[in-house]
Amino acid sequence: MIHHWDFFGPDAAKTAEHFRKHLFEFVSQNRFTIANQGFFNADINHTCFWVEIISSEESLETQKRLRPRRSLSENDHQKLLADVIAAQNNEQLP
Repeated sequence: MIHHWDFFGPDAAKTAEHFRKHLFEFVSQNRFTIANQGFFNADINHTCFWVEIISSEESLETQKRLRPRRSLSENDHQKLLADVIAAQNNEQLP
């Protein structure tokens, strides 16, 4: 499962990076395994941090304790990223 946390405002990217540090502390303390993680900027005032956790038990515990904005399957995550990229490309058109 891939969990997403959204951060908004002019400091969204910095806030997302700060949250990432705390998430890794949580993962380390609980000995969870992260398969993948990353950021994407939906727009200038919206940054999303995401993390993929393979274990169902670890994923449920992460949802319960850290309350992500959304939790998606790999397919839905890829669709979301594609939609964000498409929207950004459309904004750049003359």
